[in-house]
Amino acid sequence: MQDSVARRENDRYNRGMEYLITSFNTVAPLLLMMAIGVLLRVTKVASGDVFLVLNRIVYYVGLPCLIFNNLIRERDAMTNDWQVVGFMLIGTLLLFAIMWIALPFFVKDPKRRGAIAQASVRSNDAIFALTVAASMLGEGNFALTIFTSALVATEYNLLSIITLEMNRGGKVNLLQFLKRIAVNPVILAVAAGYLFRLTGWELPPVLLKPIQHFANMVPPVGFLMLGGILSFDGVKKNRGALTFITVCKLILVPIVMTGIAALLGFRGLRLLTVLLISAAPTAMSSYPLATALGSDSELAGEAVAVTTACALPTVFLFLTAFGALVQ
Repeated sequence: MQDSVARRENDRYNRGMEYLITSFNTVAPLLLMMAIGVLLRVTKVASGDVFLVLNRIVYYVGLPCLIFNNLIRERDAMTNDWQVVGFMLIGTLLLFAIMWIALPFFVKDPKRRGAIAQASVRSNDAIFALTVAASMLGEGNFALTIFTSALVATEYNLLSIITLEMNRGGKVNLLQFLKRIAVNPVILAVAAGYLFRLTGWELPPVLLKPIQHFANMVPPVGFLMLGGILSFDGVKKNRGALTFITVCKLILVPIVMTGIAALLGFRGLRLLTVLLISAAPTAMSSYPLATALGSDSELAGEAVAVTTACALPTVFLFLTAFGALVQ
């Protein structure tokens, strides 16, 4: 009996260490890339203008290529488990709706409101959640996570653009609003990705290779850029908003989403998929999106940096708390 208890305790300890190492191996490289960006700015190797140019390159070239490449690459990761997919899509829509309704009572500046809303809900599922899933489960064992992430990421992009467009300030011109959404490079990349995905079309290697290279550019250049624009004075000035975003993104959202999923009977990979997508830090792509659409870009960038830095302990705690249910 004592040996059985000891083995269970040892297994629990080993799983906890595995979760901690996996989370660290995912978060640490992102923080290192941001630190290099800070170093480049502090040593004046690169000026602030350089990082602004990098932001535009990421937004107009890198991010569309990343979205398109992910969608066509994951075309084989289909699943018939639409309960998980539907749960995540409906849950994400409701979370954005809550932000749309509640934030105007507390945040009067619309540009600041848009940045807070998307940063509090939008997850870094493409880089963070899938990396952790791959480390925990091994390649080929998390098709449900890949497919759900692709659909939820599409919804994140659509709802974030709508949120930021709604909060540009001034009276909303519906025709201009719809036109800006229709020509947005992220939306165009989503539309092209799903067109190729549904039709089975394939790009020739001469076109696919550059797209893949630009897609691979996004994480290192994006986090380097975030480090370059990160202002510690700005973090101090925005500490109230950043605290709200961090609590929402890393604590409240995963508690609500994963808790409800567990109550609905989700277990194993199904619950792990909900947990990893919900508990991931704010998506890096929310910064270039906020900048391009006239939102509070300083706050948007700081939200990515702060939530990424704080994600290590929170993800570890959630994986430990729900460990018995996601095995």
